[in-house]
Amino acid sequence: MKKYDYIIIGAGCAGLSLLMQFMNDPGFSVKKVLLIDKEKKENNDRTWCFWEKENGYFESIVYKRWTDLVVKNRSLRQSLDLNSYVYKMIRGIDFYEYCFKRIVSAGNIEYIQRDVLEINNRNGHITITTNSGVLEAEAGFVFSSVFQAPAKNSGKYYLLQHFKGWLIKTRTEIFNLQQALLMDFSVDQKNHPAAFAYMLPLSATEALVEYTVFSEAVLPQEEYDTALKEYIQNELGVQDYSITHTEFGVIPMTNHRFPLYKNGIFFIGTAGGQTKPSTGYTFRFIQKQAAQLASAIVNGSNNMAVSNKPPARFYLYDSILLNVLTRKKMTGSDIFMRLFQRVPAWLIFKFLDNETLPAEEIKILKAMPSRIFLPAATREIIK
Repeated sequence: MKKYDYIIIGAGCAGLSLLMQFMNDPGFSVKKVLLIDKEKKENNDRTWCFWEKENGYFESIVYKRWTDLVVKNRSLRQSLDLNSYVYKMIRGIDFYEYCFKRIVSAGNIEYIQRDVLEINNRNGHITITTNSGVLEAEAGFVFSSVFQAPAKNSGKYYLLQHFKGWLIKTRTEIFNLQQALLMDFSVDQKNHPAAFAYMLPLSATEALVEYTVFSEAVLPQEEYDTALKEYIQNELGVQDYSITHTEFGVIPMTNHRFPLYKNGIFFIGTAGGQTKPSTGYTFRFIQKQAAQLASAIVNGSNNMAVSNKPPARFYLYDSILLNVLTRKKMTGSDIFMRLFQRVPAWLIFKFLDNETLPAEEIKILKAMPSRIFLPAATREIIK
C-alpha cells in the first residue's frame, strides 16, 4: 500500500491552487503527493474573472485586465468607481499549463486520471472508489474538491447561476479594449428576471460575451444561443462575426452550509463552501482558502477546519439576497443597478469579498429598499 503525505482529489482551480501553495514550502520536496482528476487538463475549458486590489498569486498568467467597468440596463449606463481595484481574467488553459509545468518538474507528485465516485478515510487508511476500480493508500491529509449537490432543505435556497459564453471575432475593429461591461441588463427580463450579459473585450476585434441567468434550473442550449445572438446584434451592434470558442457553466448559489472538514477529509473550492452564495464568484475565495489551509498545515496549526470561514453576518447577507431573488420580490436588474448607483463599486467589491467592516456595510444595506429587504432579513433571522 502506497503512503502519501497529501492526497488531492480534483485538479481544478481549488486542487491546483492548494498544491501550488504547498509547493511554496521549502520542505515540500520530501513530501509524497497523489493528485487525482477524471481528465487531463489540456483544454481551455473555462475562464475565471475576478476583482483584486493587489497582485495575486497567479498574477503572471492574468490574460487581461480592466480598470474601466460599466453596468447598464436599457435606460441607464453607470461607470464604476473602482478606486484601486482591477478586474482580471485568467484563462483555464494558462492556469493548467502554469500549474502542471511546476508539477512535472517537482518529481514528487503522482498524477492519475480517474473519475472519483467515493472517498473514505479511516484513521489515515484511504479508500478511493473510482470508475476503474478501488485505490487504497495511507495519507496524512486528504483534500477533495469533488462537488456533491446537497439534499434540499425547506429552510435553504437553491438557485443556480448558469451561463453560456462565446468568444467572438469581428472583421473590423469594434471593441474598446479599455472598457468592459460587467453587467448588462438590457437582455430580455420577462422570462428571466435575473438575467444579464457581460462583454469583456480582448482586442479591438475580439470579445468574450456571456449570457447569465440566476434561476432554479438551467435552460435548453438553444435559449442561451438565441439570447447571445440577439444581444450581440441588437445591443452590441455587431452583425458580422465568427464564434471561435464556446464555454458553458453552472455554479450553485445556495446558503446551504457546506462542510470544510468531515470524516477525515478537507473539502476545498465549491465543495467546501468557497463559492459566494449571492454572486457565484469563487476564484478569490479559493485563493484565500488555499493560502490559509496550506499555511496552517505546514505550520502545524490545529485550526485548519475553519479556513476562510467568514463572519456569520455575511452568511445572513447572502441569505437575504437569495430570499429576495428566489421569491421574486425584486428583479436582479433593479437590485444591482440600484446598488451600483448608490454605493461606490470598490465598496461593493470589498463587501462581496466578505472584507468590509460593519460601519461600511450599513451604507450598502441602506441602499436597498427597506420595504423589501427588511421582511426578508426578519425571515432569515428568525429561522
